[in-house]
Amino acid sequence: MNSKQEYDDRETGRIGAVGIQFKINAESNASLIHSAKIAERPKRAEAKLRLQDHLKRFPNWKP
Repeated sequence: MNSKQEYDDRETGRIGAVGIQFKINAESNASLIHSAKIAERPKRAEAKLRLQDHLKRFPNWKP
């Protein structure tokens, strides 16, 4: 991950990259570890790719 982080600048309307941190449950963590091993990627990279993919596929998702 890039150490230079950007943010949502509401005054200019510019939206850039940002770092996030959150906790996931043990079951999701185990799935993430398993999928990262299969893909031969670090767990953090796997999580980033999966989140980005989900947001692309389901941009207006509501429960």
